[in-house]
Amino acid sequence: MKGQAATETLIVVAAVLVIISALVASGQRSNEVSTALSAARTGADEAIAKLDAQYGCQMSVYDLSFNNGTVVITVNVLSSVPPNAVIENEVRTEALDHIYQAVTGTSLGIAQPVDARYYRYDVSVVVTRVSK
Repeated sequence: MKGQAATETLIVVAAVLVIISALVASGQRSNEVSTALSAARTGADEAIAKLDAQYGCQMSVYDLSFNNGTVVITVNVLSSVPPNAVIENEVRTEALDHIYQAVTGTSLGIAQPVDARYYRYDVSVVVTRVSK
């Protein structure tokens, strides 16, 4: 009987360790995504500030979402300038650079997808023209 109790205890301890390992891995993935989204938002806000200073237009980040490695940033613009392509390029470049900084600690300065532990991050920018 004593040998059976030790075996049962070992099985319970192993099951608890498996559950804890799964929870830790899930938490790390969630933390990485949160960090990437925060960095993307900061980069988008900086790009918008630069564009506002250059073109004198009103714009803001309306929405930020994440889908399987792609951060989708929706920007609302309250003027006809700058062109959508300029906004998309500036916001994407800054967002990716900030994600890269958050992952590696250094700045890359170019727009390319960022490889991290759990995802390969890329940024897609949607520009929406709004009126008052």
